[in-house]
Amino acid sequence: MADQPYGPGAFAFLAAYLVFMIVLGYVARARRRDDSMSSFYLAGKNLGALVLFFTLYATQYSGNTLIGYPGEAYRLGYAWIMSVGFMMAIVVAYLLFAPPLYRASRQEHFVTPGDWITHRFGANGRSSLTLFAGVLFVVAIANYLLAQLLAVGHIVSGLSGGAIPFWAGVVVLAVIILFYETLGGMQAVAWTDCIQGLLLFVGLLGMLAAVVAGSDRLGEATAWIIAHQPAKAALPGGETIRTWISTILLVGFAAAVYPQAIQRIFAARSTRSLKRSFTFMAFMPLATISAVVLVGILAIPQLSGLEGVETDQVMPRLLRVWAAESLWLYVMTVLVLTGIVAAIMSTADSVLLSLSSLLVKDVLGRFRMGSLPEASLTSWGKRLSWIIMAILVLIALTPDLTLWGLIELKMEVLIQTAPLFVLGVLWPRFSAAGAAAGMAAGTLLAAGLTLSGLGKVWGWHAGVLGLALNVIVGVAVSWAMQFHRPKSSKTLDFCN
Repeated sequence: MADQPYGPGAFAFLAAYLVFMIVLGYVARARRRDDSMSSFYLAGKNLGALVLFFTLYATQYSGNTLIGYPGEAYRLGYAWIMSVGFMMAIVVAYLLFAPPLYRASRQEHFVTPGDWITHRFGANGRSSLTLFAGVLFVVAIANYLLAQLLAVGHIVSGLSGGAIPFWAGVVVLAVIILFYETLGGMQAVAWTDCIQGLLLFVGLLGMLAAVVAGSDRLGEATAWIIAHQPAKAALPGGETIRTWISTILLVGFAAAVYPQAIQRIFAARSTRSLKRSFTFMAFMPLATISAVVLVGILAIPQLSGLEGVETDQVMPRLLRVWAAESLWLYVMTVLVLTGIVAAIMSTADSVLLSLSSLLVKDVLGRFRMGSLPEASLTSWGKRLSWIIMAILVLIALTPDLTLWGLIELKMEVLIQTAPLFVLGVLWPRFSAAGAAAGMAAGTLLAAGLTLSGLGKVWGWHAGVLGLALNVIVGVAVSWAMQFHRPKSSKTLDFCN
């Protein structure tokens, strides 16, 4: 039992879940109407409110969140409760642009974010802006997929008490993801997201209710922190508050323009389904993020002394302790751990789908692939999925970054594409030249600061400073050019 701290029951449940995922891939393949990109990558644009909610939930609450956030709470203490606000900011950002973007997608049959950029910014968007944004998307979400692989290695290693090595967890689950994703596409992903969401939500709340109710664990943990690590219970200083505000902007805008999130907007059955799913999403940070932050807080006295990437093992190590306390906690722990693995897999397959579609349609499609029929593009996308996953698995086998570090790195790049969607929807005068100039300026500033070791300046993230410059330059160039081009009626039609 030392090698299997959760016993054979946990492995049997996880194995049953993984087999079920493969079966779902076959069922989704049978349900797919054709091999068009819309059918494979957007589930035929027929996701209802409940399924859309779960697939958005799985996209936002990934392995980064469920493994990285407890680790960050362990490092920072009570100050990390502000991360609830980070996730709420995503829903606010969605509401700025998602409904009109969805209406445009139904009229113009968008499949990738690049389709919107080309439609909104015209010929200039087609020749350069779409390609530029596509490259940024690919860089950002390839990093995101890498973070999922790291997370799944951590959780499987922790689940087995080290009996299953980190590399084996990464490789085996990567192969399973590839198998059902290439079989079933978005339909398989959406179904797995529903199962993952239920497992995680029920297990996490049930476990914490059992741990906290009728005991003074939180009070005892707080007293220990005040006595031994008072900085983790202290009121935040000015720089920390600035970092909070910066992170709200960084996470809110960057996560709202995840390519996989944009494609879920395109996949909605109706505007009503989209708005209902956002209504459900608004309540999830309180339930999910509060719970994972509390896990990190409770781990501080129980698992003291962890540093660096070891802190990403906080969740599985603490769950191992709790699982031995009662049958109820054991059952809830197994649900949580399986839900975490499922969340990682669901996010990974979503990112992989988006990554292959972006490469085929928005990057490579701008050169030789653009003239191929859709069935051929879909086939090429599947092949690219296997190549991408193989490369990232090799990188993941030598991890040297914390998961939160990977989250920040991804966000710094991704946030520079936000004006293409927010300003592109809200401001008809936003021009292709302005968008390109702003994105170039913002990316150069964010990359320059990050590479110089200045990930934050006075508490502000390099990506947020880059976004500020991005917007200023984009607006200035667009205003300067408004007298040299006719008024665009295309944008006004769906913004009204």
